[in-house]
Amino acid sequence: MKPHDIAATQATAPKTTKAGADALNDSRAHHAGVSGPARVPVAAGRITDHVAGSAPTSVPVTAAFVFDPAAGPAAATGRGPGSVPAAATTADDCVAAAGPIPADATPLSATFAPAAGAGRRTSAKRRAALAGRRRSLRGPATLVVGALIALVAGCADDAGPATRTAPVTATVSATDGDLTLQPDWPKDGQAALSVDGARTPLTSGTAKPTPTASVAKVMTAYVFLKAKPLAAGSSGPSFTISAEEAARSADRLRRSESMTPITAGETFTQRRALEALMVVSANNIAHEIARWVDGGDAAFVARMNRTARELGMTNTTYTDPSGFDPATVSTAADQVKLFGAAMRDPGFVSIAGVPSYTDSARATKPNGNSLLGRDGVVAGKTGFTTPAGANLVFAAERQLNGRKHLIIGAVMSQHRGKTAAAAISESEKLLTSVGKP
Repeated sequence: MKPHDIAATQATAPKTTKAGADALNDSRAHHAGVSGPARVPVAAGRITDHVAGSAPTSVPVTAAFVFDPAAGPAAATGRGPGSVPAAATTADDCVAAAGPIPADATPLSATFAPAAGAGRRTSAKRRAALAGRRRSLRGPATLVVGALIALVAGCADDAGPATRTAPVTATVSATDGDLTLQPDWPKDGQAALSVDGARTPLTSGTAKPTPTASVAKVMTAYVFLKAKPLAAGSSGPSFTISAEEAARSADRLRRSESMTPITAGETFTQRRALEALMVVSANNIAHEIARWVDGGDAAFVARMNRTARELGMTNTTYTDPSGFDPATVSTAADQVKLFGAAMRDPGFVSIAGVPSYTDSARATKPNGNSLLGRDGVVAGKTGFTTPAGANLVFAAERQLNGRKHLIIGAVMSQHRGKTAAAAISESEKLLTSVGKP
């Protein structure tokens, strides 16, 4: 599939939407804009739109506007929808993740009033001061998909999990024409998706780095394949399990790590090792790969971090090759960048969609990603630990504007249940909302 260069994005919202909460049932599963100025997020409130001189229409969505280029730097992404009071336009009112909004920022051309439930932790004094008041902001503003789709807003006081906001339609300009998407983002955690390897994914939720769990193994596989390329259909070179790693099996079992049975001196081909890594998420194989490539974890992890920087993964830090260490952190947007790069490697593609793995005891185990082979999903990697919650990164084919496109998505930090099931469920909803296979 030829990647499409997404040159520009813009968004439109339906005239009326209604925010609501989804009650999600946990299920058991295995394993586990425009260039120039910065974006300033605004809360999930009712926006009276005065852009382009149109008649006012109230839209309960989370939005972001771009300040006039002369205004200088502005705050970046925030902490979650539903927490910014009306007329939150100064550093005193709202603090985004990157810091307070600068006092000299050019104001926006929109009027805000809080939606039901917005600013749930706003003090009684502030609510009284804001009651009945609407602040009209002046100056040029452009609605931007990179932030409107993100559904993010920030305040000094965190309002906690927010209700699911009704999907917002986004028009994405690609080389073969505009693509209209309406992503149904998760209400909690963070998510991202891109079309045909776009450099800047659409995002939702906070951009704060979060533990990856076994999603880190995507980078382990990618680095392994960069160091030792594997042709599709080839088994690759063979490697031997060390006595040291075999002796760690009891400790890994005691810590409830995911692993595959191994014995000292056992031989793994590169393909079999990658299948154990990606299908059953074997931590012990991840550490052996580090030894096979760089002699041990330290040098291999340094290689992982160098590769992350090369891919523009600015919010990612690897501390181990398996993701079991909660200090290995990333964002959904960064993982979409990585998975998009990995999907351009034929060796990785031939591994990331394998449905099952047969271990040395001849036990066959299914892939932890139950979406594989369904709804156009062709590849993916799950992850779960208690600190990380449920994570999933995936690739799926979609028909958009009569042509086949590759969607890369990630859903992270889903803290419901004790498996990757919550991320799988949210990924399925997100994927379904952007088209059919």
